[in-house]
Formats: sequence, C-alpha cells, structure tokens
Amino acid sequence: MRHFVMLKPIWIGVLTLVLTWSCPAQVTPQEQLPLTLEQAVTEALNSNLELLAKRYDLNIAEARKLTASMHPNPNLSLGADHLDFLGTGYDQINTAGPSEYSGRFDFTFEGGGKRARRMEVAELARQVTEFQLLDAARQLILDVDNAYVEVLLARGNLAVAQQNRSAFSRITRISRERVRAGDLARVELMRTQLAELQYDNSVILSEARLRTSKQKLLLLMGRGKNVSEDIELEGSLPRPSVNLATPELEKIALTQRPDYLALIRDQERGEASVRLEEANGKPNYVGGFEYRRQQGFAGKGNSLGFFFSMPLPIFDTNEGEVQRARHEYDQVIARAKALEAQIKQELASASQQLQAAERTVRQIESHMLTQARQVLDTMEYSYRGGHATLVELLDAQRSYNDIMTSYNEALAEYARSRFLLYSITGQGGSYEK
Repeated sequence: MRHFVMLKPIWIGVLTLVLTWSCPAQVTPQEQLPLTLEQAVTEALNSNLELLAKRYDLNIAEARKLTASMHPNPNLSLGADHLDFLGTGYDQINTAGPSEYSGRFDFTFEGGGKRARRMEVAELARQVTEFQLLDAARQLILDVDNAYVEVLLARGNLAVAQQNRSAFSRITRISRERVRAGDLARVELMRTQLAELQYDNSVILSEARLRTSKQKLLLLMGRGKNVSEDIELEGSLPRPSVNLATPELEKIALTQRPDYLALIRDQERGEASVRLEEANGKPNYVGGFEYRRQQGFAGKGNSLGFFFSMPLPIFDTNEGEVQRARHEYDQVIARAKALEAQIKQELASASQQLQAAERTVRQIESHMLTQARQVLDTMEYSYRGGHATLVELLDAQRSYNDIMTSYNEALAEYARSRFLLYSITGQGGSYEK
C-alpha cells in the first residue's frame, strides 16, 4: 500500500532549488526511465518557464536594495567669470575685471536617517519578494502533483478500457462459434461486434486523454518544446491513510505558508515605510566649500569660501506620504487577517473533501468492486453457456465499468485532496512505498 507522508516545509525544502539559477534540464537516457513524483517536482522547480521568469523579481529586489544603500552624489561646480573674450582689455582706466576662476564642491547630508530607513524598507521588500517566489513554487508543486495524478488516472482508465476490449474480443469469438453451431442468431453476433467497436473507441479516447495529461505535465516540468515526448510514470494512485486534525493543520499553515509569511513580513515593511516617510519629512543639509582665483593687471588673488543651506520645513512636511504609508500598513494587516480566515476555510473544505473521497474509496472497495466483478464473471459464463442474453451481459459490463471508473475517480480525488491539504499548510505531499 502507498500512502502520503509529510515532508519538510516547502519554503525550506525548495529554497535552494528556487533561489539557485539553473538552466532547463536536458533530457538524458536516465530520464527516460519511469518518472517519480519527486523527480517531476524537482525538474519543474528547476525548469518551469514561468518560475524562471518570476525569479527575476528577486534580482530586481536585490537591485533596489543596492539603490537604497547609495549616498547622494556630491555636486561639483566649475566657473569662469569676467573673461576678456571680446578683446576690450582690462586696465586702470576702465577698471574692468579681473578674470575669476572658481571651483565649488557641495555635499548633501541626509537628515532623519533616510539612508538607513531606505535600506530597511528595501531589505524587507526583498524578503517579501522571496516569500512570494516560494509561494509561486508552492503553487507549482501543487500543479505538478495534480498533473501527475491526472496521468495516473488516465492510465488507470485506459487499463480498464483495454481490459473491456479484451473481454469483448473473447465474447465476439464465443458468439461467432455459437453462430456456427446454430445456437445464436447472426444479429446477436453483429450486436456483439458493435459493442466491441464501441470499446475500441473507448480505448482510443482513453489513449488521447493520457497523451493530453502527459503533455500538461511535461509543460509544467519545463519540457514544453518537446510535448510529443512520451514519459512513463512510477507509482499508482494512493490508498487512503490516517488524516490529520484540522486544528493541527491550521497551526502548521500559519507558521509555514509562504504567502502568509510574506504578508507578515510586509507588515514589517509597512512599519518601516512609515518611518521612512517620516524621515523624508526631515530636511537635508547641504554643506560646501569654494575656491576662487582672481588674475588681473593689478596682480593675483586666491580666496576660499564655505557654505551651508537647508530647506525650511514650513509648508511641506511630507505628511501626505506618511498618511499614505500608514494606510498601506493598515491595508496589509487587513489582508493578513483575510488570508488567515481564507486558510482556515480552505483547510476545512479540503478536509471535508478528503474525508468524502476516503469514504467513497472504502465503500467501493468493501462492497462494490468484488460484487461487480462476480456479477460480470457470472454473466459472461452464463452467456457462453447460452443462459444469459447479450443485453444482460452488456448491462453487467456497463455496471462494472461505471464502478471501476468511479473507483479510479475516487482515488484521484483522494490524491488531489491530500495534495491540496498539504499545499494549504505550506508542506509537500509525496508517496511513500
């Protein structure tokens, strides 16, 4: 029996894979072996095109952090005044000039600790981006899990369709022998052959669904350029195991969900933004010095000057931006509360779905599978002996098909619900042999 086990939190388990830049994996002969779920998830985290594009968000956040750490550039001013470009000449009679050459250097000193506040906001924003990236990885893992389940479901339904086609091939041969013996009307043989063709069509449709589900999984794994590739999966749909209590899952989710942790970190960023805007309301100070050289007919002269300036915060104290930052902080708090309520609702809903799927699986296994198989075997044996009609056999076959399809769907629904439950809590789900 295969069942699920809890893995380490996603934001720890896939941190290295998500934050390490790598090229899409190349297909090697070893990859042609049956693919496990863990291998599919790992390849998707390394090669999924959407996740690769989203990784640039972290690089952008790092660049913004670098920008926030920059000091204001000093200002250099060079000047030349009273130059005799027109050839008038400077002398004692016109008392013009003398020519002046100056160089001035000004420094801006940020008041209120603006640089430290900017760096704090940028670092917290980078951490928020990192958690958002990890949440994208969490959602990708859930998509891969579900796509994997869809392939297993399509493979199981294909096996049922192929089994039905083989069974009706035997029935057709038996009907043909009975027609030769004069024990069966030829019209019954034609009806049997028609039913066999219908099951052939079912096999064709099941094969198409299997190919489609494989292509979806390949796309998630980053092999979108080679969707015609055929892959084989290892494993089967899981059997029900013991469920976890919802209160325990709520505690896990609120400590491990990357999107919830991103909002918590965003609250800290909001507080830092308020402090930054308050600091932006404080004036900056500009200090500088200037060197001047005068060179005229009466001689040369050098002088040095010092300067200090600052704006007077009388009218604009940046209060509007402070209020905006405070409202954004309140908005993030409201979003965190809404997400917390949503997580609890999702956990309750996923738990109910899981329990319903588990009950359906156990009911089919305990009461319906064996009986349906026995009825079908009995009808097939009776038909061979001429004691049952083709209609009765078709009815038994149809009932058996419906039960097997329902059983496969219930197993798939159980797997999807289990994966969803672990994804909601910020953990990974996997098969354990």
